[in-house]
Amino acid sequence: MKDFFYKYSNREDLTAIRTTKEVISYKQLFELAKEISGYLIQNHFTSQKYVPIIASNSAEFIILIISLWNAGFVPVPLNTRWTEKEIELVLKRNQFDVIFFEKNFENKINHLDIKKFSINNLQSYKSNKTENIDYDESVVIFTSGTTDIPKGVVHTFTSLSNSILNSKEILNQNISDRWLASLPFYHIGGFQIICRALSSGCEIIISDDLDNNSIINCINKFNPTHISLVSTQLRRLIDSNVRLNPALKLTLIGGGFSDDELIIRSDKLGWKPYRVYGSSETASFVTAANANEIISKPRTVGKPMKNVLIKISNDNEVLISTESLFKYYLNDTDETNIKNKNGFYFSGDIGFIDGDDYLFIEARRHDLIITGGENVNPYEVENELIKISEIKEACVFPLQDAQWGQIVAAALVLKSEINQEKIECDLKKNLSSYKIPKKFFFVDEIPKTSLGKFERNKIREMFA
Repeated sequence: MKDFFYKYSNREDLTAIRTTKEVISYKQLFELAKEISGYLIQNHFTSQKYVPIIASNSAEFIILIISLWNAGFVPVPLNTRWTEKEIELVLKRNQFDVIFFEKNFENKINHLDIKKFSINNLQSYKSNKTENIDYDESVVIFTSGTTDIPKGVVHTFTSLSNSILNSKEILNQNISDRWLASLPFYHIGGFQIICRALSSGCEIIISDDLDNNSIINCINKFNPTHISLVSTQLRRLIDSNVRLNPALKLTLIGGGFSDDELIIRSDKLGWKPYRVYGSSETASFVTAANANEIISKPRTVGKPMKNVLIKISNDNEVLISTESLFKYYLNDTDETNIKNKNGFYFSGDIGFIDGDDYLFIEARRHDLIITGGENVNPYEVENELIKISEIKEACVFPLQDAQWGQIVAAALVLKSEINQEKIECDLKKNLSSYKIPKKFFFVDEIPKTSLGKFERNKIREMFA
């Protein structure tokens, strides 16, 4: 299935990568990758097939990915926001013996006893030796680690290509299309932007970085037809009054919670949004809902994609079966056996399917708060909190308590001043008393992952 991503490798007339500084055709891309892969094969630079990379989105990143594929290695993109200790932990746990790095992140790996190759000098790694090694595994994507140690999700060319084929009707891609690389490549949503583009001969637009102004500049200058965002990015872009080109076909909105009002508002402004649901383990999204569906089915994440089967277990867990599922967790057989059973991925999400086959996600199983024997869904409480006009952001989490086992607590970022009594009074209109936080913490900022998800472990530690 690797050929699925090599179909346009000889096309000089097609642009593969466009940045603010350079344009690279498909033929140039694959020729550069071929020279570098020859160097990798000739120099036997690692004893492992897994090769970690710590780098931001760039043309060099994509060239390196294809070079590693050619040479029979499996790229392992690492989260650039990880600390030195977090990087060291992942490298040691998986016994990686080499790393490719971007100069900006050199200080995070300088202390490590590991072979290091600069991605900034990539084009100096050249060899005439040619060999195209065929194999199955394609990438290892680490989970966000918001609740535990990050797990390496191993995907194959088959699983990545099936994810693209499953969503073919929604993506509606062709060789004249342009994907904006608006998510980090070390996340499955960002990595699949590369794969989707390669599979259809699309152009990949890479901004100077992923901040709001750079994304706006690329939207204005290069008119992407396809964009993939998290809700935080979408809200910032809307607030910046971005003018969209009519060529835009769709905007995928994933990576966690997105409220209905945001999706409906963005649709009116021409973003053509789809709320999508999936995970690293499913190779990106497995359900999707457009604005009209969300209007008729509030809070739905949509119907399953083609060739995706979703069931709800007896204890309301969402189970997913599809050919885009991951192969296993790297060096973690126990967790693999827990999550991958009888052809289904046990997502850990709590949800239900209505009579029209629409899926609704209510909570993450491990985020549920059990207080005095009652289950509290933190997302339900957060949703009520952000309805209060003075509250900008709300993260609800448990604190240990001798009497109740756990109590409900909330970290709040305010737009304007409000006291605890007023908040409690507003919450009582729609929530049972046991769901109302017993402790409130007013903060300037709530820790988040690069995709805008709350880092709930860090938040619990802050106030434990």
